[in-house]
Amino acid sequence: MGIEINKKLIGYIDLACIKDNTAELGIAIGESSMWGKGIGSKSALCMIEYGSKNLGITIYNAETHESNTRSRRMLEKIGFKEISRVGTEEYLGMNDQLIQYQLKV
Repeated sequence: MGIEINKKLIGYIDLACIKDNTAELGIAIGESSMWGKGIGSKSALCMIEYGSKNLGITIYNAETHESNTRSRRMLEKIGFKEISRVGTEEYLGMNDQLIQYQLKV
């Protein structure tokens, strides 16, 4: 689903890898001027509410890079807990640790 502000598309949020009562939450806000305003947190909570009510999702997984402190803070703010640190991936031109998170509702 698209994230819009003033009728302008600034990002997206989705649920992927849906199986039984589990899904992976993904979010991206491309407009850097919109970062740090709580839009990601609000969008994630809306998607979690939608997934729980309409799809029966009770376990949400998410993954981000160790150096992406904004993403990590957002996930932790809305209740996700770090569950593992498996894998690495290039992020902003450097090899970066991946961190897996989970939220049970």
